Amino acid sequence: MSVTLAPTPVLRSLGDAAAQLGAVGQRLFAAIAEDYPDSLGRRPAQLLLSADASPEDLDRLLSAAGFADTVELRYRAGRESERRLPTPDLRLTIRDVERGDRSGLRRICAQEQENLAETLNSLQASGALELAARAILTSRHRWIFGDLKSTGYASLLATDLTAVMRDVTLIAPSSASALAALCDAHLSDSVTVFSFPNYSAMALRVAREFRTLGATVIALTDSYGSPICEFAHHILPINTRSVTMTHSPTAVAAAGHILASLAAAGAKGAARRIERRKELASAIGCYRDEVDAG
Repeated sequence: MSVTLAPTPVLRSLGDAAAQLGAVGQRLFAAIAEDYPDSLGRRPAQLLLSADASPEDLDRLLSAAGFADTVELRYRAGRESERRLPTPDLRLTIRDVERGDRSGLRRICAQEQENLAETLNSLQASGALELAARAILTSRHRWIFGDLKSTGYASLLATDLTAVMRDVTLIAPSSASALAALCDAHLSDSVTVFSFPNYSAMALRVAREFRTLGATVIALTDSYGSPICEFAHHILPINTRSVTMTHSPTAVAAAGHILASLAAAGAKGAARRIERRKELASAIGCYRDEVDAG
């Protein structure tokens, strides 16, 4: 390992920028300059660890040097050295039990982007999101349920809906809470249920009983063939494919957010409710700045 003796234009730009950022900038520059341009074949996280720096520090250095990100830096370095520099990737140690292969970070990110694009394009083209949002909007009461990992998805949707409309209830994933909700439910209500493999038995029972009551059941699930579809009036199939050992949450969270946004767009008084919510949050000091100011 050795520092390049004749600085290139890229290194000069980085060096000038590092001089403006103090010690941390100098450490980052030294990590990049060492064995440049081969050093750019290391993952950004490796450079940060060797320089005892943060991602924000690296962003500041690149910005001050006139680079958008490490991708542009690697491209410029490759051009001036007339070399094709490899794109670094993180190799995960978790193996797929069935395929026996290892998954790289780039592959995971590509899969997440594909999941999101496929899901949103499909839901938009089919009109499913719009119809489900309309069902929520026109309900007397809006119930939300998710069990196991889906508890988080349900909580996100309930939080978004509560901000823009009244009569929204998140059902806790327990028999007592489900029983209480069913006792209070009405045929003009709706329940939105998240159900993904391995399919919570409680989620299926909740959907079944709301359907029996005559309420509208909206299911966010992985396919039209999932067990909950038997009880659902509106089905939002979401791509949860993953190269890791658990199903992907990316498109699920996005679909829930868009569903809430569409419902909010048609809700009367949504803007006033949001403003009132902000005022109340400030009054009771929900956020750090408000507590400090008080």
